[in-house]
Amino acid sequence: MAKRSRRFSFRFLVTFIVSAAIMLSTLSGFSITSCAAGLGAVSINSATIAGENVVVNVSASDLPSSDDGMFYLFAEKPYQVSPAGSPVAQVPIGSSAVFSFSLGYKTTSCHLYDKFQVAVLQGGSFVAVSGARYITNPEALATSSPGRRNGGKKGLILDGAKIGNGNNESVQLGVQQAAYNINLEDVVGGNGAVTYDYNGKTYHFDSAYLSQYDHCVRTSTSQGMGMTMVLLNPYVPGEEYMISPYSRGGIGKAHYYMMNTSEDQGLETLEAVVSYLAYRYNGQNGYGQVDNWVVGNEVNAKTIWNWTGVSDLMTYAQLYADSVRVCYNAIKSRNANAYVCISVDQNWTRIHNAAYYSARSMIEAVNACITAQGNIDWGLAEHPYNYPMNWTSFWTPKNAAMVTHDINTPFLTMENIEALTDYMCQPAMLNTKGAVRPILLTEVGYSSTQGDQAQAAAIVYAYQRAMTNRYITMIVFNRQTDSVVEISEGLALGLTRTDGSRKLAFEYYQQMSGGNAGSYINAAAQYMGITDWGAAMHAR
Repeated sequence: MAKRSRRFSFRFLVTFIVSAAIMLSTLSGFSITSCAAGLGAVSINSATIAGENVVVNVSASDLPSSDDGMFYLFAEKPYQVSPAGSPVAQVPIGSSAVFSFSLGYKTTSCHLYDKFQVAVLQGGSFVAVSGARYITNPEALATSSPGRRNGGKKGLILDGAKIGNGNNESVQLGVQQAAYNINLEDVVGGNGAVTYDYNGKTYHFDSAYLSQYDHCVRTSTSQGMGMTMVLLNPYVPGEEYMISPYSRGGIGKAHYYMMNTSEDQGLETLEAVVSYLAYRYNGQNGYGQVDNWVVGNEVNAKTIWNWTGVSDLMTYAQLYADSVRVCYNAIKSRNANAYVCISVDQNWTRIHNAAYYSARSMIEAVNACITAQGNIDWGLAEHPYNYPMNWTSFWTPKNAAMVTHDINTPFLTMENIEALTDYMCQPAMLNTKGAVRPILLTEVGYSSTQGDQAQAAAIVYAYQRAMTNRYITMIVFNRQTDSVVEISEGLALGLTRTDGSRKLAFEYYQQMSGGNAGSYINAAAQYMGITDWGAAMHAR
């Protein structure tokens, strides 16, 4: 949960893609690549998997000078800024060209995570003449993918202590979508009893931690729920290689850190562990099924949830886009039907500075980087908490100017959630098929500190807002049980108290999707003073 934001104009998106995104930043000897679309007149139009090969299509509106009349294609790691080593393919220079070469899947020379760049020989040296582009169809490798578990939108962040073991509270509540967090360092470290051979190397993962996640996912799946898993990257001593070199100066300053796509060990381990998790939880191995994966938490709040020692938005966005790309390719190559989502908070346009980016500016910047380097079908995980977060009674606002019904609103809450879906319906935000991207409300909660009735009414209202907006995939409430830490911050968000006793919100949550839903809607409307419930929904 993060807390602030600022306005960032959508009209600058094209500028980011074409020119403003051209940047090379250097920190501590490491380089961040540009998310510029191209370098002159040569463009890579596509890079796709075709059988066991990669096929790269190139066009040129003006032919570059060359020592030998050849185009050379280089495969580069995300952190590389220019051609290095030996080319993977070469063809004669022309206005159009097609490169085809082995993907090398399951070998040490696998190109699944590489980006590709065209170069020519000039004066005996290779000079890049195009921008970089990644493979955009990793799902071609997913030979067997489960159907998504789309039983409904009603979600809840589960209490791990109440999952299974004779506790059927989530079943009583009628939870349709469950959410849980997984720390990558938990899996990578520990006893190393689970071995995984990936791309010619053997990795060792912790069986004790995996068994805990197994229990969560398997139980939720057996109870008919869809599962959303949030991939988090905390600091663990001895596992610094999992943290970006741009983040190590912030160790001890934040909850989580940028994933490492800037060094070989961290990059390859990230590829392997995410691939393994996607494989383990593909619904076909007895461990349960994860349909949705979220890369990080509220990453626009970078000093809290994704600490990185860079101040420029586009530099930061490129680093995060690299993490998303790696996770996307790892997951989609294992489960073609899974959603892979970026994560932002409710601070939509209000704050934009070196320490904290607005959610909208972050989405635009990440979209620019991904689009320029090969668009993929990422989804959006949004957290539309109230403003202020501990002010449950939004129907009596503290500052109405902070929540408005347009895409320039300072904050996104469930009261104006249509502003988010309207924004995501704009042409530049659509996916590769021209459709609205999946929008998952993976965390939203209401405190009972203003009274149990207020919390219960707010939950019913928020759920109905999600149900009347066709673009929203799910709404996941935070949380099943109060958290002691959050209570100390004035946020008693649970449906039950820490002693196990149930709040009124438990009953309202349970009944708001059943045959008695109408009576609970009426009770919520009356309490909130809403006379026209239909108009209050701003249906989409």
